Amino acid sequence: MAAEIKKPSPLGRWEKALTRSYWWVLLVGMLVSSILREPLGFWPSVALTVAIIAAFTLVVARLAASKREARLVRDVERGLIECAIRYPKALPGSLSSRWEQGFAEVNDGIIKFRPLFGEMGSPTGLVREFSELSSYGLLDLPPKRPAELKRSWKIAAIGTDKGDLEVATGEAGLSLFPGHIDRNTGPF
Repeated sequence: MAAEIKKPSPLGRWEKALTRSYWWVLLVGMLVSSILREPLGFWPSVALTVAIIAAFTLVVARLAASKREARLVRDVERGLIECAIRYPKALPGSLSSRWEQGFAEVNDGIIKFRPLFGEMGSPTGLVREFSELSSYGLLDLPPKRPAELKRSWKIAAIGTDKGDLEVATGEAGLSLFPGHIDRNTGPF
């Protein structure tokens, strides 16, 4: 039987709205622009429409961000983290040397990683299991942050039974790793 991991908490209402808003905001914007074009003129209607769309998107993004943080904290309490992994000793340019986003369950010195695929970031695919963990500490971020890594994530170097592994995740996720990786003191 293949390894299984816990399912991440479902996306909240505002997170779904933000993800789906890119499709219908354009249609609403075109409708508002065409309605305002007659009384205001072309350029003022376009400017007002862009301002309305930007304000709406900003409000929804802020609401979604707070709900996302709460969801990720709940997942960390369950031993599940949103992360990205890569194999640092893989050939440069190979798929293994690129960051792969997904969710990992961390407990009892074992990491079970499931990559993200598909719409809405749902975890699917095969679960990869890494054991015999030993932490090497935190790494410096590259000068140009890869697009797959979130802004606040940090990179931890970890030794496993399948070779070295780099895991990028947030502060809360790093606390789940054996040895609680810390930049100042290294692994405990």
